[in-house]
Amino acid sequence: MNRIIYILGALCLALAAADLFRERHGDFAVESAPLIWCAFGFISYVAIVFAAKALRRLVLRPEDYYGRDSIDAEETEARDA
Repeated sequence: MNRIIYILGALCLALAAADLFRERHGDFAVESAPLIWCAFGFISYVAIVFAAKALRRLVLRPEDYYGRDSIDAEETEARDA
């Protein structure tokens, strides 16, 4: 597993280094900045993770949300008897 992580890290670094040497032709000035798309991808990923954590708080229900009428409750009562 560690080998895969190191290979992916090396690949990311190699692609970031290659991005420094290519000629850019962006429509906007920010698109001509070096490593802009690397930074955009990383910031987007982090934003999605934090948005998912916030969304989890909104939709999370307690463990006994369905009460004793749920199918799981019937199986648990049968095992306990």
